[in-house]
Amino acid sequence: MEPHRTHLVVCFTAALLCCVSSDEETETVRATEGGTITLSTRKALCDNDAQVVWTYGEERHAMRIARVKNGVVKKPDNEHFGDRLQLDLQSGSLSIAQLRGSDSGAYMCQSIGPYIFSQQFNLTVYPSVGTPSIRINTSVVNRSCSSLTVECSVQHSRQLRLSWFRGGDRLEETSRPDPSSRLRLALLIQAGDKGEYRCEAENPVDQKSSRLHTEDTCLNHGETLSWCHTVATVRLVFSAVLGLALMVLVVDHIRFRRHTCETRRVVSSHRGRKRRKI
Repeated sequence: MEPHRTHLVVCFTAALLCCVSSDEETETVRATEGGTITLSTRKALCDNDAQVVWTYGEERHAMRIARVKNGVVKKPDNEHFGDRLQLDLQSGSLSIAQLRGSDSGAYMCQSIGPYIFSQQFNLTVYPSVGTPSIRINTSVVNRSCSSLTVECSVQHSRQLRLSWFRGGDRLEETSRPDPSSRLRLALLIQAGDKGEYRCEAENPVDQKSSRLHTEDTCLNHGETLSWCHTVATVRLVFSAVLGLALMVLVVDHIRFRRHTCETRRVVSSHRGRKRRKI
């Protein structure tokens, strides 16, 4: 090849490479089911001569979901996304509405124009976190009410963590990879640890909590009966009333049978006298 042609090829290749911009680092995006997310590009891509293409899925199985060409937005028919996609003509950013868990995955934006540009996103859609429920485990309450065990539970989902807090201190926590059942976490509270406790359920995009005050439990000894004593008293009274009712029923039954037998004897005696007279 002649020297001047070799020089031209080198210059052309260098110029082309200068016009290619690719962001190799994948941007991680998290969102909540039912919400809307915008995958924002770092450059204004939609020049008059630029063609912008958005794809969804891994590279080998990626499908085209939106395109801008000559200032016109085109969205191929797609059963999965339907009409939930919106493409910004100025920036080339893609918005997805009414998010579903199945929208999670890899997205890529490619722009071909004065510059060749690509940007990748990895979207993860999480379900909303449920409000945790708190219950006192009455079967393990200390008889003297010097301690009690409380349990917090919530419907499990992906990457969910359940924690007990007292003030700003995390006391206990748990998480499980299997999201098919409820997530539970027990906490033992001693009489000397009075105060407010908080059970918190959280995932990377959402958080909900419930609170427990020890003054509402048997740990709060005061002038009125404690929770533990109240439960014990109610059970004792209920047992006594039930036993008394059963005794009354038995006595009434015995009296009724005696009365029935006595009545039969009188009737039989009366009939016998009539027959003798005849």
